[in-house]
Amino acid sequence: METQIQNEKPRLVSTGQGFSFLNTVEYKGRLLYSKYNPSRAVESVIEKTDILPGTLVVLYSPLLWYGLEKLVSKLPEGCSIIAIEADPELEILAREKLKESVHADKVSLFNLKNASVIEREIKALLSTGTIKRSIRIDFSAGVQFSKELYDYTALAIQDIVGTFWKNRITLAKFGRLFSKNLVSNLKKLSASYLIEDVEKTVERPLLVLGAGEGLDTIDWSKTDRRAFFILAVDAALAPLLSRGIVPDAVVGMESQVAIQKAYTGTEGMLRNSNILFFADLSSRHEIVDQMEQANARTIFFASRYADGRFFDGLAEQGLLKNYILPMGSVGLAAFYLALRLRKSESVEIYAAGLDFSYSIGFTHAKATMAHKERLANSTRIVPVENMDAAFGQGAEFIASKDGRKIVTTKLLSSYAKQFTNLFKEYRNVYDASETGLDLALQRKSTETVRYDSSLGGIRFPVEITDRRKKTESFVEEEIRALKKAKSLLSEGEKSEYYNGEKLEEQVKELLSPREYLYLHFPDGYCYSGSQSFLKRIRAEIDYFLKLLG
Repeated sequence: METQIQNEKPRLVSTGQGFSFLNTVEYKGRLLYSKYNPSRAVESVIEKTDILPGTLVVLYSPLLWYGLEKLVSKLPEGCSIIAIEADPELEILAREKLKESVHADKVSLFNLKNASVIEREIKALLSTGTIKRSIRIDFSAGVQFSKELYDYTALAIQDIVGTFWKNRITLAKFGRLFSKNLVSNLKKLSASYLIEDVEKTVERPLLVLGAGEGLDTIDWSKTDRRAFFILAVDAALAPLLSRGIVPDAVVGMESQVAIQKAYTGTEGMLRNSNILFFADLSSRHEIVDQMEQANARTIFFASRYADGRFFDGLAEQGLLKNYILPMGSVGLAAFYLALRLRKSESVEIYAAGLDFSYSIGFTHAKATMAHKERLANSTRIVPVENMDAAFGQGAEFIASKDGRKIVTTKLLSSYAKQFTNLFKEYRNVYDASETGLDLALQRKSTETVRYDSSLGGIRFPVEITDRRKKTESFVEEEIRALKKAKSLLSEGEKSEYYNGEKLEEQVKELLSPREYLYLHFPDGYCYSGSQSFLKRIRAEIDYFLKLLG
């Protein structure tokens, strides 16, 4: 009987309404529309639904498309419609009926199993800048066959839309800085290494150190520093050096000037250390210069801060091999790099100082940038304890791993959840910290690890000549393209680069794939040929030519 239901096909069932005859659908023992008035329920929902301009309307289990005409007539400006079906048999029927609709060109139907295709379609719609929100309308009772999946998909689509506009706000504020660092660091690729050049080479246990108070829970008198390959986040560098611990590598992702304070005073102690610097390609390029002046060897990785053809081209032309997972926290990135570096799963990885929380009065480990600034600025009126952070807006009290009351925020706790989701399933990964949020890792002390001189650290390839040539060629081509665009924008058809065809198309061909020129514009979600847009790009060309040249 169960097999018969699984193999059942949806069946149209006629039901009369005066002079018109509409169908309902019988499938798996149930009717998917009302037997008496199939279209009334969905049309009533559409009438009551307030649809704002710029809305993505997602139809779930559209089936016979009742209500589509009413929906299309109601849509305000800037709206789009997509439809999703989970059941393959119902999808076949829906596709057949959509062909009969006069509004077939207004909607695209997707199979729920093709989640990546749906995501690409939504992101393509978002890139036009018109879609600001999404709403869900269930078009038939077919949603009941996969209710949880439809519910999850609706939330996921809302998250995609929300994330896009959060990223747009971030790019409008910091995009130019990201692009400045990216372009400046690109020139250094010819003489630097990538994470792919050195992955799966470290045989020693790795110790990933953040700047949280958990860093202070490691007893270095009982922990043999030589036993580990130590990977420290940027803010943990100074406190480690103050304890006489020189890490093997530092990880930097931050693009803003404030992070330079974390490196202040470290150059002298690092000059003879042979330290490695793992830098995001969009991290602050002045830090890369500063670390190289301290004889650090740079190893680049790349997190993708925006979508676009320019970013695709970096990988396609061989300057990069791939982008790392999107992570907002340098602590997460450092742990991810440790997983990439260890030679095999048998190599242990320990973490400490990745607290994603803080105690009442103190936000970081001792001797960190935040702690030093608090000490320097303390007075009788302003104590060294940072009580504002513990009792300010957005702060939440929670229990630490050792049972103490600690403080976190929604952002910090989201990083902890992301850490857990990404890394809890890996073998031989341990939490060596006694405080902070629970990261769902097995607890294990660093004091149990013994030094083994036979275990080595990072090994570098002999040469990187091929990437050096590709990088130099890429930078030269970018300079040529920007000079052409500058001439065409300034001189129009009188430019020596004008090819005699449509000027607007020639300019678009040069500028649209170079998103770093305009992604930080408030309207920079896509290329525009408007006069205002091109004038702003013309100003940016001079800036980036100077960086490249």
